[in-house]
Amino acid sequence: MDLEFLNALKKEDKERRRAQNKRYRQKYKEILNLKKQRAYHQDNLEKKQLNN
Repeated sequence: MDLEFLNALKKEDKERRRAQNKRYRQKYKEILNLKKQRAYHQDNLEKKQLNN
């Protein structure tokens, strides 16, 4: 999907956009959680390396 389409959709129909986001989050739930975990652990690793 291109950005212009998404921006137009957001302005036109917020409920449709909300449903689309919900479907995306459900479909990619595992990947999104892994990304969050990786970011969290990366931050902790950087903090630990700064302290040493």
